[in-house]
Amino acid sequence: MRRLFLFILAVCFVLSSCAGPGHYKPSSGRGPVILMLSGKTGPGLYKTCALRLADSGYYVLLFDGNDFPINQTDLCQAKIRTIIKDNIPSSFDLSGQAAVIGYSLGGAAALTCAAGMKGEIAAVIAYYPATSMIADHDACVERFNVPVTVLQGEEDRYFDCCRIEVIRQMSAKAVREGRDVQLFVYPQAGHGFNLGPMKDKELDRDSWHKTLETLKKHLLRQQTF
Repeated sequence: MRRLFLFILAVCFVLSSCAGPGHYKPSSGRGPVILMLSGKTGPGLYKTCALRLADSGYYVLLFDGNDFPINQTDLCQAKIRTIIKDNIPSSFDLSGQAAVIGYSLGGAAALTCAAGMKGEIAAVIAYYPATSMIADHDACVERFNVPVTVLQGEEDRYFDCCRIEVIRQMSAKAVREGRDVQLFVYPQAGHGFNLGPMKDKELDRDSWHKTLETLKKHLLRQQTF
């Protein structure tokens, strides 16, 4: 099964590496803005997620998670600001806030960078974040100042990038410090449980519901763009 999973990811990498960043607009052409950060395989594999959010009324900017300097917080946050500013139509009101959703490698960027951007980012959602890429877990948590939701498979052993033990420790520290962090763990689930041909429909349905609930709670109450 592990070999099959790696083979499928390799195929997805080849297919997705040709797909660049994209804008996914709701039918109205306007809506609350979400910056989506892909995993290491690039944006192509996440197009379906972006389209689903657009169908739900959000204006989605999908970018490659590889392009964000995870452990250079100032540079990473500056890149997030620039992307949002440069990729939103001039007719949009930029006085509101955006949300950031990151997957795997993009999830690490969401935690280290976007989760510390109070007043600019309304909420962060991280799917199976690549915590092995974060140089200092404690320092990362101490920068959290926006609501954070993490969706994690308990049996995620994919290259040891996203082990449950690490994100549990980070979440526990955040809760002890009074930070707004929710960790949802899916027993027996591995990496990428909501993506591609290995997608678990039940887990996808539940994690999608939690994603929409988080956005509704923290983003829709903000001024929309």
